[in-house]
Amino acid sequence: MSQEQLFASFMLDVDLGLEIALLAGNVVEATPVQGVIRPLPGSVPFVEGIMQLRDKFVPIVNLKKRFGLGQTGYSGEPKIAVVQLYDQLLGLMVDDIREVFRAEPEAISPVNPILQGGDKVISAIIQLEKGKRTAELLDLKNLFSKGMDDLEQSGVADQTALPRKEITWSRFVVFRCCGQEYGVPVKYAQEITFLTDIDEMFRSGLLEGALNLRGRTVPVMNAAHLLAPDKEAEAQNLEDCRILVMASEECCFGLIVEDVREILSVDNDEILAMPQGQESNLTGIYQRPSGSDVLLLDMPSLVCAQIDDLKSMSRLKNGTEVGATQLRQPSATTHHLITENCYLIFNVDKHFAIELKDVREIIENRRLLNIPGNGGFRSGVINLRGEIVPVINLRKFYNFSDATNGRDQGSRLIICREHDRTVALEVDSIVTIYKQEKYYSTPSLHPKMAPRADTLDRLIEFEGSDSTIEHVLVVNIYNLIRNHMGIADDHETNSKKQ
Repeated sequence: MSQEQLFASFMLDVDLGLEIALLAGNVVEATPVQGVIRPLPGSVPFVEGIMQLRDKFVPIVNLKKRFGLGQTGYSGEPKIAVVQLYDQLLGLMVDDIREVFRAEPEAISPVNPILQGGDKVISAIIQLEKGKRTAELLDLKNLFSKGMDDLEQSGVADQTALPRKEITWSRFVVFRCCGQEYGVPVKYAQEITFLTDIDEMFRSGLLEGALNLRGRTVPVMNAAHLLAPDKEAEAQNLEDCRILVMASEECCFGLIVEDVREILSVDNDEILAMPQGQESNLTGIYQRPSGSDVLLLDMPSLVCAQIDDLKSMSRLKNGTEVGATQLRQPSATTHHLITENCYLIFNVDKHFAIELKDVREIIENRRLLNIPGNGGFRSGVINLRGEIVPVINLRKFYNFSDATNGRDQGSRLIICREHDRTVALEVDSIVTIYKQEKYYSTPSLHPKMAPRADTLDRLIEFEGSDSTIEHVLVVNIYNLIRNHMGIADDHETNSKKQ
């Protein structure tokens, strides 16, 4: 039986209302323009140039030129949808990022061949919102059928000309259980929620019961039962715990953990491999510079023994059975979609939020270097694996009174990156990771925060542990860096040099 498919949609032309969609599995990430798009002489006409994305160069395609639209420029700040075609990363330039959505087969109508051009760029029309909205489905193979060879050969800087070691990174959500730190790949972490009432009617074996999460039944296991059964008696009061909701394809379950420590970026070469025959349930171990170890979990292996219980609980969702094979590791090219519409909630005198996709990692505030003569909201800098990163004290930035014992009471640094610049946000504490699909424009601000209104242009509704609803302001990291860290001037200067 045909099942619904997952798509990522983008506004190609806001003025024309032209929305395009791609199979989510083809989308690696969506990002603002990183730095400067450099011209690529001799390339096909619709290639705008190349852009550096972390340690790689990506060809950028002007889709408006490719489609032959009358207006080929982009108003405001264009976005880049990074896709993978064959072994090549490509960036598709669009006006804006729209959303990730699922569509049933009956909502997808193939375009009649007699209406298509020779290259058949649009393969189908997807009807949404009962036909009130449509998205045109791109066929990437046909999109580049005439230009793919040029892109592969001209491409980008010759990676073999200057041999160098390529660094690859993995990101993990780190949590604590029974005194030990564990890491799970961000690709599995759907959200983190407070430990609310669990329906114990479904309690059996290692299952603590079920959690009703926005109308979805989620089976819940205690991580202590899985990871340290001999220490169950030492487990802390469950009322102080969090539930880490894990998702893989259609299978979803929750783990009760003591607390969520941070989001950690790790050089894959620094992950210690397990001895042969001892790798069950672990993919490796990461040793922190302090000497403490983080055990990196192989989630499919860890929960395979509970798959029957998870399957039976999953049937409560839609009456269909979820097979054991559906708990396999998701595609590496789609892990960012799981964190779509997720926010990191933190505290600076009050609750604030930042989009999880803007967060690279969270670290303890122990390595701050004060700069002589530095004043205002700039706290100093940190040395982050060889990169000097400026630190912004959000208390001072938003004109709150300075905490007397801020850095001695567990303050954290949220590492963010935009436009080739990395910054660290100094906050009082991390609250949770929260999923919320709706957001609202900020109506007005307190006078002391009004000068920073460009960085607080939206808000979300946050439901705390006591079930109260709170309006939380979302920090716009792009505007914070561009408008308040001098990034706009640097960016314009670099553009003029090209």
